[in-house]
Amino acid sequence: MSRCTVTFVLVTYGHGELAARCLDVLARHTGEPYEVVVVDSASPDGAGEWLERNLAGVTVLRMPHNLGFGAGCELGVRRARGEFVCFLNADVEVTAGWLEPLLELLRYNDKAAAVAPVMTFPDGRLQEAGSMIGGDGFSRGWGDGEQCTDELYPRVVDYASAACLLVRRRAFYAAGGFCPDYHIAYYEDADLQFELRRRGWQVWLQPESKVVHVRHGTSSTRTAERLSEINRKTFRERWAAELAMRAPAVHAPRYPHRLHWLRDMAAPFSVLLLMHRVPADGRELAAVRAWRAADPAAVVTVLAAGGTGAASLRADGVEVVSDVDDAAAWGLDRAGCYDVVVTFGVAAHGELGAAADDQPQAVRVFDFDGLAHVDYEHRFATARDTTRRRELGALAGRARRDAVRALRDADVVVCAQHPEADWAGEINADVPIHLTAGQPYEVTLDKVLVDCGLPPRPTGHG
Repeated sequence: MSRCTVTFVLVTYGHGELAARCLDVLARHTGEPYEVVVVDSASPDGAGEWLERNLAGVTVLRMPHNLGFGAGCELGVRRARGEFVCFLNADVEVTAGWLEPLLELLRYNDKAAAVAPVMTFPDGRLQEAGSMIGGDGFSRGWGDGEQCTDELYPRVVDYASAACLLVRRRAFYAAGGFCPDYHIAYYEDADLQFELRRRGWQVWLQPESKVVHVRHGTSSTRTAERLSEINRKTFRERWAAELAMRAPAVHAPRYPHRLHWLRDMAAPFSVLLLMHRVPADGRELAAVRAWRAADPAAVVTVLAAGGTGAASLRADGVEVVSDVDDAAAWGLDRAGCYDVVVTFGVAAHGELGAAADDQPQAVRVFDFDGLAHVDYEHRFATARDTTRRRELGALAGRARRDAVRALRDADVVVCAQHPEADWAGEINADVPIHLTAGQPYEVTLDKVLVDCGLPPRPTGHG
């Protein structure tokens, strides 16, 4: 028996030629050993018979009645031999190199039960980068209609559409598969992923993988809305306790902080890192990577006043935002979304500190970057020119004032050297002060996590 990594399961209801094209594109862009199981839901147009005659090397199963997406997928998975199962709609076209990033994520992260690609419209606009469900039971795809996908990054999602979803077969069975309570189509995928999360699994987005999806390509929008409404009622009944803790999704675009809260609610915690520049090396880059490694499923957002080179951080799962004109307005759009805010240096505190004004629930950590006022004072003492002495005196006073303000705003302080730690203790003796001198940043971060009430870093990957 030949080796099989992935079993692709397609459920069809008419439009046999669409499924044939989907599988033709799949063959051109998929190098891993795979098999295909097509389940026809009693297509009224004879698509089942057509598929049996025209799809060589494909298992075609025909249901006597249209039992729906979930039942069809269940039947397909029973015939699967692959370690992974990919649910694939007939109106999806994969692209070159799409599968490898998804497999790599599942193979590396043993807590991940499923992973989804980014889905775009045929015209290139973003359709979905993961999805979320509000307390009203309505769902929203993240980024729907946006033009650019460059700022996306791997992250844990609330759920992702099973129009294209790669799942561990053993996780699918551990969760009991698709719930049979749903009618024909919609919400079965969300239900499955809620159940996976309840059992401790994660669902991920991997933006290195992209597919094209013709939304409602095998049915009309009106039919989709009608079926969604039927199954939404079932979903709300099954997950009433979970949904009671969520903001509604229907009018969420009017309140951007609700969208961000729903987007990131599956993460164990969220941390906002305020920086003068996007870090490319040095201590700040080490700090970002330490926070990223603290929990791969956590939200780590870097807000920088400027700088380039964000692509490598995003590839590691860090959200990077730079060149924001109004830090206070940006922070308002994320109001209440972060558990921790870390400010790196006095300059960042002045430039971006307003971004934390609407995070009263967050623990504030200040990473102290040096005694700038002392340097100005030394230069003042040796300067001969009166005008230059005035300038240096003003700079020393401003630097001291700004540092004092930043230290007094902090709940936790991190210092690179002993002199900074000693002076910080004089200014704010009531907060924990941690020293990074001569040790990896991760060692200090372990102490900071305790101060922030967060779980310790994992001892292994996953």
